[in-house]
Amino acid sequence: MTHEDLFDIKEPKPIAIGTGLVALDVIINEDTELNPQLRAGGSCGNVLTILSYLGWKSYPIARFREDVAARTIIEDMRQWGVDTSLITQNNRGSTPIIVEKIKKTRSGEPIHRFAWTCPNCGSFLPRYRPVLAKDTPAIIKKMPTPHVFYFDRITRSSIEIARESKKNGSLVFFEPCGIKDEKQFLECLGLSDIVKYSHENMRHAQEIFQKVDAPLEIETLGAEGLRFCLRKYESKEVKWKSMHPHPVSRLKDAAGAGDWCSAGIIHLLGNRGVESFEAANESDIDKALSFGQALAAINCQFDGARGIMYSLSKVDFQTSICDIWEKGRALESMDEKEGEKVTTKLVCFCPECRRRLRNSKESEENTAYKDI
Repeated sequence: MTHEDLFDIKEPKPIAIGTGLVALDVIINEDTELNPQLRAGGSCGNVLTILSYLGWKSYPIARFREDVAARTIIEDMRQWGVDTSLITQNNRGSTPIIVEKIKKTRSGEPIHRFAWTCPNCGSFLPRYRPVLAKDTPAIIKKMPTPHVFYFDRITRSSIEIARESKKNGSLVFFEPCGIKDEKQFLECLGLSDIVKYSHENMRHAQEIFQKVDAPLEIETLGAEGLRFCLRKYESKEVKWKSMHPHPVSRLKDAAGAGDWCSAGIIHLLGNRGVESFEAANESDIDKALSFGQALAAINCQFDGARGIMYSLSKVDFQTSICDIWEKGRALESMDEKEGEKVTTKLVCFCPECRRRLRNSKESEENTAYKDI
């Protein structure tokens, strides 16, 4: 597969629509003096933004509150070409905020953890709220027919949009992070062409996965790579195949690796809808998964779930991907764009902090995060 095959998307561009976790990521590297980075995130948000970066037309479906966090997410997505026309904002919605803290262990190994509390005041940050089922018919009427429908949360609205998309020839990609309702979970599995999940999140759900055989089931194993089971061919024998990860020369942050892997798989297997997936042979499947792993590996060398997009030029990105995927050559040190040091005040996106500011005559208009 040539460089042109990977990155030169022909018109009309393939369309990806998705719903699920779209959030504001507040990325804090505790080993630097740089300002927290504010970026669109969440699994669904990342996958669709990455696909847009790769040349797709992406449409996230979300129900935000009308607030500064939502405006920041939308502004960031738009700079990467994402179409945000299916995102609604009103006072009954919610704009999820996730804090990612990156630091090093005593041995110097980088690790990250996620927090759902404000680092400034300690209050809980807004969480995900799904699109309402009653709004689904209007959304389906408004949205274009996608080549791929992606979802990572189990809700009645996501199930109905997946069903409609599948009926119109879309590849349905399901990436669950947990099981709250087994009946709805099985319904999602039955609609899906590709199911991808992490062993860490779903290791206790193997019996449930066996109840419905997805054509392609992918289990990611962190630093051990992934394994997958391909059932789209007529065979009674179930075989799992393992794939080792690509080399990472300088690990900085593994957050978002799974999202890059998903986007890479979609990019190669879903660009003509379910038709391209059904036409793929076993070698094509291997290549798509390996390409996804290459994207995941290279982003691990930058802070944040999509850090490479802000750090390298498009040409350097494409060259690096080809080097690591085709030649097995890890990315060497490259010039990155520098962030700003913490010298200016950062608007606090925490609703509780903003409420306290409004109620305090002695507070300044904006406040900086403390102790981060």
